[in-house]
Amino acid sequence: MSPPRNVTTSIGKPLWTRPAFAPAWAALSGILLVLSLPKPNLYYLGWVALVPVLVALPDLATRRSAAVTGYAGGLAFFAGSCYWIVATMSTYGGLSVPVSVLVFALFVVVFALHMMVFAVWMRWNFRRFGVAGLMLAAPCWVAVELLQTHLIFGGFPWMLAGYALAPFGGLLQLTTWTGVYGLSFVLVGTNALVALAIRTRTYAPGLAALAVVVSAALIPVPADVAPSDPIDVRIVQTNIDIDQSWLPEDRESLLDDLERLTLGGVAATDVREAEAIDLIVWPETPSPFYLSEDSFFTHRVRAMARAANAHLLAGYIDAIGPMPSNSAGVIAPSGVQVSRYDKMHLVPFGEYVPLGDLLFFAESLVRNVGDFAPGTEYTLTEIDGRPLAATICYEDVFPGLIRRFTARGAGLIVNITNDGWFGETSAPYQHLRMSQVRAAENRRYIVRAANTGISAIIDPYGNIRDRTLIGERTVLDGVAGYRTDRTFYVRFGDVFGWTTAVLALVATVLPLRVLQPGRKDGSADGQQSDNG
Repeated sequence: MSPPRNVTTSIGKPLWTRPAFAPAWAALSGILLVLSLPKPNLYYLGWVALVPVLVALPDLATRRSAAVTGYAGGLAFFAGSCYWIVATMSTYGGLSVPVSVLVFALFVVVFALHMMVFAVWMRWNFRRFGVAGLMLAAPCWVAVELLQTHLIFGGFPWMLAGYALAPFGGLLQLTTWTGVYGLSFVLVGTNALVALAIRTRTYAPGLAALAVVVSAALIPVPADVAPSDPIDVRIVQTNIDIDQSWLPEDRESLLDDLERLTLGGVAATDVREAEAIDLIVWPETPSPFYLSEDSFFTHRVRAMARAANAHLLAGYIDAIGPMPSNSAGVIAPSGVQVSRYDKMHLVPFGEYVPLGDLLFFAESLVRNVGDFAPGTEYTLTEIDGRPLAATICYEDVFPGLIRRFTARGAGLIVNITNDGWFGETSAPYQHLRMSQVRAAENRRYIVRAANTGISAIIDPYGNIRDRTLIGERTVLDGVAGYRTDRTFYVRFGDVFGWTTAVLALVATVLPLRVLQPGRKDGSADGQQSDNG
């Protein structure tokens, strides 16, 4: 008696080989990948997160089925990792909840295309090389992540797969050579080995994957215990509410409070009193601070720098021609502004609205966001002859941008941000994770000042030396350091990522007879030719 058709596709063939189940397996992979990232930060899941989709893909006979499968995984991943967009736009962007959901849905359906491209590409590899095509999963994935970094809306490399492996501090040092794409390569390659073991029912690939995981767990985690060229810093976590009143009396009260924090006049027991402070950092805030136009604010800030006898770095609004700019300025101990940096990589739907004329339903978002002008200069500021770079908000999400500051001589990276737009969602934790990887890639301390948290001092190996909690007005005193060395990644950029992508393309397009002699139809494992 033959088995029921709803149980197996053929005798001895497992249920998961049925193409109808492939989108569900892909969605499961997307969910597992989300869970491996902050938060909940179940990072060990990263080693197996993509196994379900990689196991299912070789049985898909058409491009259409591969596209649907990959798209399902992409929808699950981007919806799960960026769910906070809805609250950001509805609470702070001035949109109604339904319209916020619509904008979020458009974001997800667009960026899910990246995983669809990966699935279709892998399906082609499986047709050419059989299940051995799994060995191309890692380079193909890296190639698609490069597209995500550079292509749509100027790129959005938020929470690439490799960030799941950042808690493995020893493995994290790989990024000094490869950037974050090296971590993605290791993660996807290990998943591919597990999938290959399942598909071929052999132990060797699984043992190889286990060896990678154990090695990652055992590699010693380096740390910069005592920087050779230290700088004492004070991070002022302003915790200014998005709805802060800016009536004159309220503004003056706020600045009084910030002055007490800036000058060390706090009673909080978790704040260490430093003997001397070299650099005070205020975060990017939702406040309408104008150093060049608001004499009241300018006078107060300059007075604080003089009273503290320290350089003060603050975010404020300036202008580039007729348009506003999101800027950061450094005030010297003399009270004179010595530098200005204008943010270059603006946030789509946050500081400008892409295709604003077409997105008529987001009229209130356009009105609330405004239209900022991007800067063009990689500005460095010298403090006692030592150059630092001030970056703003999610600029530290882009590996190449931060690398260029270091390549130009920055010995310290400061990132000011306002993660208050995210509330207490996963986003502030995700943003902090990406700052850790930037520190390791560049071998630089990163001083991170966030309006509502999480503020932190991160050492050149990606370790968090000190940090604050979310939602408190406080200060964080600590020691960072300057460095002058340049990693391979700083000197040569994403050569690993692009080389890997090119090799993946070459393996895909080389004449079939070179790589798989004896196959006339290009199919793998007896699969039917492409009809999709």
